[in-house]
Amino acid sequence: MSENIFVIFNGSPKAGGNTDFLIDRFTTFLGERDVVKFVLREMNISPCRGCEMCSISGRCVIKDDMYDIYKKIENCKSFLFFSPIFFGGVTSTLKSVIDRCQPFWARKNILGKKFENNNRRGLIALIGATSFLKGYECAALTVKWLFNVIDVAENRTLYYMNIERHSDFLNYNIDNDIYKTIEFFGESEE
Repeated sequence: MSENIFVIFNGSPKAGGNTDFLIDRFTTFLGERDVVKFVLREMNISPCRGCEMCSISGRCVIKDDMYDIYKKIENCKSFLFFSPIFFGGVTSTLKSVIDRCQPFWARKNILGKKFENNNRRGLIALIGATSFLKGYECAALTVKWLFNVIDVAENRTLYYMNIERHSDFLNYNIDNDIYKTIEFFGESEE
């Protein structure tokens, strides 16, 4: 049974930066709803070793903070990924988390186990100083690969381009984006 919790992944390595600012806006609007926020820069997460042990057991052998993330991915249905754009991709911190989700790929494609909840939804919010669209699309595709693996059936992506400082968000209707996101997730659905 899946929990009706918003699981937020903060991929920014910088505390107090534009990604934190945007996440704070989102969580303010989420109000009393259940929210779990993973601030990845504060977590102990090793990169994938490529040992393929997860292909046998469906579990990762590395013992670190990913286990908290695994539990939420297994038990929740609403995922929000926030990342600045670094050289046309998500940050290395977020990419490590995505790579460490290989056990979910192994469960699905080798061991034949799928998630029970097929009503999973995801949001990708990408923030960058550049206006080069391909960089955002490439970063979004990385997260969409993860969504495919963890059976996120529906997702939407928000691009916040030309963001150098917090005040640059004034060029966007963030409140509207948040309302539409809450609507998209259908927060009253079970």
